[in-house]
Amino acid sequence: MAVLVIGGLGWLGVKSVTDLPGEAVTDQGRDHRSREENDKFTYNSNPPTSGPHDPEWIRPGIYDVPQDKYKLIHSLEHGYVVVHYNCAKVLSTPSATFKADCSLAQVLADWAKKIGLKRIIVQPNPEIDKPVVLVAWGRILKMDKWNEPEATKFTKAFHNKGPEQTME
Repeated sequence: MAVLVIGGLGWLGVKSVTDLPGEAVTDQGRDHRSREENDKFTYNSNPPTSGPHDPEWIRPGIYDVPQDKYKLIHSLEHGYVVVHYNCAKVLSTPSATFKADCSLAQVLADWAKKIGLKRIIVQPNPEIDKPVVLVAWGRILKMDKWNEPEATKFTKAFHNKGPEQTME
């Protein structure tokens, strides 16, 4: 009987981890380093989900220009979820100068306001290989097209779950 109980608890533990949205990414630490040191570091995901970063962080908001990736990593450490989008991947027309001028930008801004969570950053990112990529500390969710229910599930699962709890 005890074996059945222990086995059942183990299955539930594995099931709860595998039910988390997105993919786990190995934690690369959370040191505060200079830009020069960060530039030499090789991150294990694009965009990064952990690793050395800037001592400053990006505050929540909807941005129409790409933000500093080292400051975004610091925001993840504080439990933020960052929504990256690439209009060129949506439109299949890479532009010489990257601007957030596709309709997806407004869709994501509206969604972020609708779910009403405080630690969300939405920003364009010309360096991602999918139209939308959500990241939290140690987690990534890449989307070939916008999927609001999946994005909401990811955001609610990891919002305010970073390794450094702050009162911001």
